[in-house]
Amino acid sequence: MKLGTLLSIVIVSIVLLFGCTNGNQEQSTKAVHQIPAPSKKLASVDSTLLIATGDMSGVYFPLGKALANVYEKYNDAATGTQVTKASIHNTNLVSQKRAEIGFSTVDVLTLPETKKLKLRALTGLYSNFIQIVTTKKSNIHSLWDLRNKRVSVGTVGSGTKLMSERVLKAANLVKNEMDISYLSFTQSADALRTGTIDAAFFSSGLPNPEIYDLAAEMDITLISIPKQVADVLHNQYEFYDQDKISAQTYKGVAENIETISVKNVLLTYADMPDQTVYQLVKTFYKYLPELKKVHPAVLSIHPEDAMQGIPLQFHPGALQYFKEIKQ
Repeated sequence: MKLGTLLSIVIVSIVLLFGCTNGNQEQSTKAVHQIPAPSKKLASVDSTLLIATGDMSGVYFPLGKALANVYEKYNDAATGTQVTKASIHNTNLVSQKRAEIGFSTVDVLTLPETKKLKLRALTGLYSNFIQIVTTKKSNIHSLWDLRNKRVSVGTVGSGTKLMSERVLKAANLVKNEMDISYLSFTQSADALRTGTIDAAFFSSGLPNPEIYDLAAEMDITLISIPKQVADVLHNQYEFYDQDKISAQTYKGVAENIETISVKNVLLTYADMPDQTVYQLVKTFYKYLPELKKVHPAVLSIHPEDAMQGIPLQFHPGALQYFKEIKQ
């Protein structure tokens, strides 16, 4: 055999040997790290999931961003988030299929205009707490001291505005007794800093990032919602619960604050494919430990009580998941 021919055979053999070895290593690596949720299950939403969140300084936004990352990482989905005016805005975006997933408080779901929308629940979440923030110099010590004051009640289209207006009504306070503005969380905090408003309503998980930062900079006061007002709200809207904001939540707040809370829900549109929704809910709970790192409010999310207190029909794909985990 000629030397050239022999060398050719050796080279080909080496190439084949290393080629097969690398191929096997690659297959082995994929087998070890392969995610059990295949991307094909998300094809029905054009491989894109847009999540409608809320104010960037609330909890919806960071949780929505983290959830988008989880779906992208573990479901091979193209994801995105949208800053919105929160609950009411989100229900409209999802019902119009301008977003696949949205956050909302459950009180919004019982509004006559929302009931007409073809929405379905994915899972219940944590609770939002009404937090009425003022500064020491405003001399506001109770709900009724808001008369003749400059008050922000939240942005139009938000759950904050809905809850704050219901609180004021239950306390027999009318809008024309106050100078009302409709500011976001960030705008409200800035206005409290500069003294252009006297008080602001926030509806969010605890702690709210803007209030937390504000309390670190200046003396703040949280106004209680007394039991008689909380009872009026609960009797009229059963999903409002009397609750407390712990004294440890914000710097300078020395005692527990009586307030009301309302549960949050993650929702989608009614004709989202069952298998897609099943996989989304399964992924949500499988990787919930990652989401819990985003904000302390997420620590209160548990699958066993995810379906409680939700005045909205659950999507069949979500029901399939919750049925499975009970077996």
